Amino acid sequence: VGPAAAVAMDYSRFDHIGSSSSSDDDAPLPPRHPPPAVRDDLEDYFRRLDERRSRSEPADAAVVPRFTAAEISQLRSFPFELSGAAADSSARSECAICLCEFESGQQLTALPCAAAHAFHSECVRGALAASVHCPLCRVDVRSLVVSAAAPSDGPAAAPASPRSLGLS
Repeated sequence: VGPAAAVAMDYSRFDHIGSSSSSDDDAPLPPRHPPPAVRDDLEDYFRRLDERRSRSEPADAAVVPRFTAAEISQLRSFPFELSGAAADSSARSECAICLCEFESGQQLTALPCAAAHAFHSECVRGALAASVHCPLCRVDVRSLVVSAAAPSDGPAAAPASPRSLGLS
């Protein structure tokens, strides 16, 4: 028998699908909720788990570091101007947060990371309200802003690289 030979399939066992006279309609439905004893055990388990977590975790354990309005105001802002040379180069001309092209006159904010990544001011405010890291290179920008604001006695240091901050 070759591969071209057709095998007759019997689909009669599926004839009852879709008919309302099925014997499955009389079968009892599974319960929608767990039995009361199981539900009580689960509620007790989760109550004890919540109590244990609240005792073992400090109150500020879930605090995510964020920029304050004063720290955001310390970032360098400037209006975007598209010059002829910049238009022909491969310079970044879009905001990596909203993915919109920079337009002439829009206010941009440059972060103090080594690459001085620039974003729309509104976009970077929102991003830094959620995280202290540069959206592109993931450097801790808040530590750079705080260290730049702190008075230093020695010579000016070069911007921190991702490698020096342990990120690469």
